[in-house]
Amino acid sequence: MNFRNTQRGAIDGNGVALLIGGAALGGLLVYSAMSGHALPLWPALAVIAVNLVAAGRMLWLKIKAKKP
Repeated sequence: MNFRNTQRGAIDGNGVALLIGGAALGGLLVYSAMSGHALPLWPALAVIAVNLVAAGRMLWLKIKAKKP
């Protein structure tokens, strides 16, 4: 039995990481706007890094899947 491609949903693990990272960055922006404080640098950079890695991995897997 082949368990390698068992993902059948519309959103894979990388998509979930992008959604969570986007929600976290949105939360940081809302917190910054409502409190009047500057956006916390290190948490914002960490969230951006997670989003970039997840997007790069998703793109890499899509390109890899198109090749025969």
